[in-house]
Amino acid sequence: MGASAERVTGQLRRDVLGGFFPPGARLTEAVLVERYGTSRVPVREALRALAGEGFVELRPNAGARVAQVPVDDLADLYAVRCVVEEITASRCAHRVAAGETAVVEELTGIVEAGFAALDAGDPVLGAELNSRFHGTIAVLSGSHSMAMVLRRVSEQIQWAYATTVPQQGHRAWTEHRRIVAAIASGDGARAGRAMVRHVETSRRGFTRS
Repeated sequence: MGASAERVTGQLRRDVLGGFFPPGARLTEAVLVERYGTSRVPVREALRALAGEGFVELRPNAGARVAQVPVDDLADLYAVRCVVEEITASRCAHRVAAGETAVVEELTGIVEAGFAALDAGDPVLGAELNSRFHGTIAVLSGSHSMAMVLRRVSEQIQWAYATTVPQQGHRAWTEHRRIVAAIASGDGARAGRAMVRHVETSRRGFTRS
């Protein structure tokens, strides 16, 4: 995939996850070409890529549409996420305990940007920063495989959450701040518990919707 197609794929994924293009929405090439300032070839590549990820449906003679949110899979997705993120948060705390304080600075910057997006009323940016927060913890944990798993799982959860649950941004970012504080303490068990509480709160918020 070329650079233009990668850029369009990322932008379209962001718009789907943030709800700009809701489930069932038609994705015409003309609209996407204009929105992303590109040609039809990168748009077609992006649609095929996102169809492979489950976000887009390509129908013969009917074009492309945003797929339906996989709500039936959420229990399994949350179970996987809870296990993975407890480990990644704990490992980040261990890095801080070893003197790598830049971990805390990076995560704090994302949290502050998240609150700013909330104040600006930008849910799409807020969703992107939420993914970046959790993804950064996974990357900083040092496990490439866990980061890959978490990205796919979190995107599916975020998609379902954004399209079916009222925004609860302030609560989520307050919990993110607590997770950073736990990581900053250097206590792996505490960081893991903080992350598990956050994931469980998110899960309960969805099941009550």
